[in-house]
Amino acid sequence: MEYPLNETGFDWSQESDGGSLAEAITAAANADSNALLPARPVTGRRPTVGAQKHFSCAFVYGQGAGCVMHTDSLTEKHVAFALLARPDVVEVKNQVSFTWDAEDGSKKWHHFDLFITKTDGSRVAIMVKYDEKFSFEEFQAEIADIASHVTDEFADRVTIMTEKHLDPVDLHNAKLFKAVRRCDPEVDVAMRDAVAGLVGAAKIGDLVAHTGLGGRGFRSIARLIGARELELPRPMRIGYDTHVKRRAA
Repeated sequence: MEYPLNETGFDWSQESDGGSLAEAITAAANADSNALLPARPVTGRRPTVGAQKHFSCAFVYGQGAGCVMHTDSLTEKHVAFALLARPDVVEVKNQVSFTWDAEDGSKKWHHFDLFITKTDGSRVAIMVKYDEKFSFEEFQAEIADIASHVTDEFADRVTIMTEKHLDPVDLHNAKLFKAVRRCDPEVDVAMRDAVAGLVGAAKIGDLVAHTGLGGRGFRSIARLIGARELELPRPMRIGYDTHVKRRAA
């Protein structure tokens, strides 16, 4: 089995001018209440949000009003965040149905927790599980059987991701991108102008200070990184001391 998909970066302890992850989340929560409602998810199965015996949630992702995604576990939510932030992933779907004919003639089905399409066009069906489940032979046999029936028409690859495959740096940055997804048009225009002539790398804190935009400026830079307009010289947590550069054309 393959366990790919990793890469990210941010600092939980930034000082408080509106640039910390916590303040970015607060700003997102206080965003324009008159904005359009997000699109409803189209899935093969809808997880039960509000379940009392295990974690479940719904969150909004994407540009503009965005789209709702439901998840059945905290690990699934975090894996979805990390995949949505990856530069080599162009689409993330969840609870995608797959059916096949069993040897006894019965119809079987499985809902893949996540399903991604990458920039090279390849499709990966992903099971998200807790790592401890791999100690059970029955579970191993079950997932091996499912994977063995997946055809090229459905997906190019089947893989499993657990909480152990989540890079904490990647996850932190992914949470930041999620928190700042709503545009701040005036500030975003000003920040794009500020980095338009950037040669080499510059520290985020210096760019924020140069524009005088404070925490709004920090969030704007995070959006530009998430939108692939700026990039990090190397994977690291995004903070005021982080360097960024214009993405190569």
